Amino acid sequence: MLVHPGNHIGDTWYYVQDKFVHCYYLTCPDNIERHTAWDVCHATSQDLVSWEIQGIVLRRGITNEWDRNCLATGTIIRFENKYWMAYTARWNEPEVAIGLAVSEDLYIWNKCNYNPITKPDERFYEIKGSGHRNLTNWRDPFLFGHDGYIYHYVCASSNTGLHDRRGTLGVARTRSMKKWEVLPPPVVDPVVQELECPHLYFTNDKCFLIFSSFPFLFSDDVQAKYGDKLRHSSYYMIGDTIFGPFRMMSMEPIIPSSYPIQPYACRVICFKQDHYIIGTVWDDKADYICDPIPLQVTNSTIRVIV
Repeated sequence: MLVHPGNHIGDTWYYVQDKFVHCYYLTCPDNIERHTAWDVCHATSQDLVSWEIQGIVLRRGITNEWDRNCLATGTIIRFENKYWMAYTARWNEPEVAIGLAVSEDLYIWNKCNYNPITKPDERFYEIKGSGHRNLTNWRDPFLFGHDGYIYHYVCASSNTGLHDRRGTLGVARTRSMKKWEVLPPPVVDPVVQELECPHLYFTNDKCFLIFSSFPFLFSDDVQAKYGDKLRHSSYYMIGDTIFGPFRMMSMEPIIPSSYPIQPYACRVICFKQDHYIIGTVWDDKADYICDPIPLQVTNSTIRVIV
């Protein structure tokens, strides 16, 4: 597992390259309240168990900068011989937005000088979520390529539908990484107020949309019917394409309640041809990124191998 002595640890994201896994994670000194002053740190591993901390790669901006106060979750893609990291800034403020950083080697990152790249567009999305937390939901970008475009999905709130089930995917695309077009959301089963840390995981002919949420963020009818199954955990929907429609096939979290640890904001990754889920465990003694949990992935299910 990965522990950062003297520091809190938040959400994580990964990039697999050859025999190395690059982990990027939110961190701040443990004398600061979690979720209020995150920077992005980098660690590397060859087995997903032993990690070498490489240090902070992105720092939150100073007073007058667009990404001041607190960074949040991101993702990485390779495009035009460079690595691009999309990340969230000021996630717990009304001015939440997505920015980009670029790298030649995954170790040294520079913020793009044209940030931010996207914000919620009120034609399609609520500027302030009408759910329990009343956040401006436009965070946790996931980058992917399709048909000559780079897209991002983010945790977003639709501006239509019942208020307890407006959680959706915010969509934007670009051909250059510089000029982005915000698009309407895909069809997502209306079951929850927030799809935190959304990311896609592909099988041969299906697309899994993995997301995290808390029980109180699910819709009233889902809580009434499945309340005993819901946990602060990671769930999945299935789509026939990367643009959905995405359907909930089960209200059971990916990690069973009997499992000895319950990480949050989990990511599903493939490493050395095996599937794993990894996430963060918040602990008053020391936060940590858990050891890899083996998965069985079929065209219809993602299950922990117990």
